[in-house]
Amino acid sequence: MASAGGLKTVLLEERVSLGGQIYKQLGTGFVVDPKIARLGKDYDRGTELINAAKASDATILTDCIVASIDGMGITFSVGESQTQEITARNIIIASGAADRAIVFPGWTLPGVFTAGGAQTLVKTQKINIGSKVVFAGSGPLALAFPSQLSGYGVNLVQVLESGPPPRATDIVKILGAVPGNIHLLVDAVRYRWNMLRKRIPLSYGRIVVRAEGDGCVERVVHAASDKKWNPIPGTEQTIEADGLCLGYGFSPSVEALRLLGCELTLDEDLGGLCVVIDENCKTSVPHVWAVGDGAGVEGVYVAMAQGKIAAINCLLEEKKISQAIAEKQIADQQKKIRQKRKLVRATNRMYRFGAGAYSLATESTIVCRCEEVTVREIDIAMQYGADTMSIKSLTRAGMGLCQGRNCQRHIAARIASRTGMNVKDIPMNTPRFPLRPIPLGRIADSSVVSEKFFTPGED
Repeated sequence: MASAGGLKTVLLEERVSLGGQIYKQLGTGFVVDPKIARLGKDYDRGTELINAAKASDATILTDCIVASIDGMGITFSVGESQTQEITARNIIIASGAADRAIVFPGWTLPGVFTAGGAQTLVKTQKINIGSKVVFAGSGPLALAFPSQLSGYGVNLVQVLESGPPPRATDIVKILGAVPGNIHLLVDAVRYRWNMLRKRIPLSYGRIVVRAEGDGCVERVVHAASDKKWNPIPGTEQTIEADGLCLGYGFSPSVEALRLLGCELTLDEDLGGLCVVIDENCKTSVPHVWAVGDGAGVEGVYVAMAQGKIAAINCLLEEKKISQAIAEKQIADQQKKIRQKRKLVRATNRMYRFGAGAYSLATESTIVCRCEEVTVREIDIAMQYGADTMSIKSLTRAGMGLCQGRNCQRHIAARIASRTGMNVKDIPMNTPRFPLRPIPLGRIADSSVVSEKFFTPGED
């Protein structure tokens, strides 16, 4: 839309192909039977969007690692190329979200996958994650993902929903969100019907407490959970399985937004730490917009409408569109967002994330899998500093490849439970250059010379 309106537009895409997670394409070099290459009706819509982007005048750079955003300057690397820098007048950040990690004994065993990871293997390479798979999670994911995975050939032996069964009041609120969302509700019914037809058992009020096995997952142990997802003693059951798929929601990827200094807030209904935006998707930093799940997890339809709103605002900023036309187009998209949010918020109330999920780990459980830091080590470090940065310095938790994306929230929850502090008041790790791991060779002899990040060599 921005390109069509006359703006010089550059798209920096981290993946090797367009499509994101929802419309993820086959991996490079993979060829499959055309009969199974199409993964549902959504892929037809995704193909249309991808083709439209490719046909536009926008410059599209895939396999692109954004190392830093400093003001309006963006430092990035494409493929194996050296680091480059461009300066923008307006920046739209659509950083997406990552699977919300749940830490429990055995969560690092081979055979334990996040829902996004399992979906990626199936979509890009047609690889199943096991011969007997348990899905554990909550919310719409606990319907959509098991149905989709079983459609791809995954043998699901049990689905565990941490939340309680829907109540009559919940159903009434869902029905109140029907206008503009009928297709999504039809999808939900279809997902449930697929599970019934394939005799995939669904249990409510159950949470995974540990995964067991010699070198890989062999058993999944789960227990009844209370309203806050705390396991109830004496209710444990064991399932024989060689695969465990976890779908406890997503967390916004806000590292770039934090580096820019955008205002943030903690909202578990939106995935945790998320950026504050207004109805035009503007952040607190001028000329920076945040859209999609990277601004707060609300689903693909809200994301697409937000993307259009941000693009229209950029056109308006550069005087490529009149105020009247912009206001009309923005109002149309905002109406769509209000409709979608009614359903999102109704389902969020039904399946609110339980803080008990942060208390499943035992003392010997690894919290930071990158640096292999255990709960016991975190507790010892807490005696010398009650914030994530102090613990990071003392234990290296959060210094690995994921830079705390998996462990940071758990560490903050641990601090809160031990000190009585509100999680909102616990400072998170400071984002640093590079935002993503980047080979040192791409930085060396780079064309970028910035006193903030690089020291120029002497002639």
